[in-house]
Amino acid sequence: MDDVDLAQEREEAHLAASLSARKPRLVSRNGNCIWCTYEAIVANTAFCSAECGEDYHKHQREMKQRITGD
Repeated sequence: MDDVDLAQEREEAHLAASLSARKPRLVSRNGNCIWCTYEAIVANTAFCSAECGEDYHKHQREMKQRITGD
């Protein structure tokens, strides 16, 4: 096994570790926006608009900061 093979194995291991550490994708359970709850979602998202998505993520960050005190 040469250096190129070792580098490829290392890269594959790093990629696998990164993919397994990803947060699960947000999904709407009923087809409505998970933030405002009454509008239909945009295809392949969990939100009705970019603004709702931004508001949701902002709220999540703020809640995390309150809990951890960061």
